[in-house]
Amino acid sequence: MSEKGKCFICGTDGISVQYNSDRDCHFFTCPCCGRYELSEHDILNKESYIEGLTSYFFYNGFKHERNLEKPVEYRYFTSKSKEYCDEYNKKADKKTPDHGRPVHYDADLVNTWLPKSLSEKTDMILLKLNEMSDYIGQTIELKTEELLGLLFVKKRKSQYLDFEVYEMFKQLRFMIDYLKDNSYIRCDISTIEMGKTFYLSITPQGYKRIDELEKNNADGRIVLVAMSFEKGTEKLRESIREGISKAGYIATFIDEVEHNEFITPELLSYIRRSRFVVVDLTHKNNGAYFEEGYAMGLGKTVIQLCQKDISLHFDIAQKNTIMWEKEEDIPDRLYNRIKATIEK
Repeated sequence: MSEKGKCFICGTDGISVQYNSDRDCHFFTCPCCGRYELSEHDILNKESYIEGLTSYFFYNGFKHERNLEKPVEYRYFTSKSKEYCDEYNKKADKKTPDHGRPVHYDADLVNTWLPKSLSEKTDMILLKLNEMSDYIGQTIELKTEELLGLLFVKKRKSQYLDFEVYEMFKQLRFMIDYLKDNSYIRCDISTIEMGKTFYLSITPQGYKRIDELEKNNADGRIVLVAMSFEKGTEKLRESIREGISKAGYIATFIDEVEHNEFITPELLSYIRRSRFVVVDLTHKNNGAYFEEGYAMGLGKTVIQLCQKDISLHFDIAQKNTIMWEKEEDIPDRLYNRIKATIEK
């Protein structure tokens, strides 16, 4: 049964919280963080809180529309293992799951995703604000809790103590002032308190920076991976992920973006935003061929992999390809190829 409660991640009050006694977990539906579940252990154990999770959920969370009635994506975040998520999703193919399909997250994923510099934070903030806008010049309404996620404000485990709230508000004001001083946004921020609504808009200078980022995403770290996700490819997936992460980029897999067989505008948007694309053609997946062609049409660098002794389609057979024998060989070879071709 659903009750009203407080979001464990961002602190938004009055959201839907459901407790599932069979799984001993709480399911949250938050307008800021999206849809996620936490075990009873996570709720009781403050040490389980991952720093940066507020921003990770704000930027990546599976949210509802403004009216909180229609899910945009029928998925939710969970701290349960990736193996659990894969097994659950296999069963979900045969029936409609209760809350959707679980997507695994952990501290390593969050830390890898978080921007490491002020300039990288600034670019991600501008791109997110632009994504939230329906038209140029729109005024965007954000609650304090949403601003904390948008601006990468660090929150500690004791986040609701008065001193910690004061420290968070100092960070929030610094980032707003920085964005205003650089003429990227307009925003009145005379007073700050939880639950307050703020009004932001992107300036012409902000749109100029956004145009630069979208035309040449040189500072981006997203890398889309196209491959077959049939049974038995789990080891291949993780080997590719390891090689990309080792090079300092974030691997995004197509089946984690969409769960149907259609090429959607959202999926194509991920390709456009990727710094480069990695494609494994071992299983001659038609979708992977399409995504590679789309990426090449955009002028993206495509790093191609294939298991040794597999014949490639004649159109791309002459392309320099990482031909691997064992999955264990992929991380180092992929890392070296990224360093040689992307960061030369």
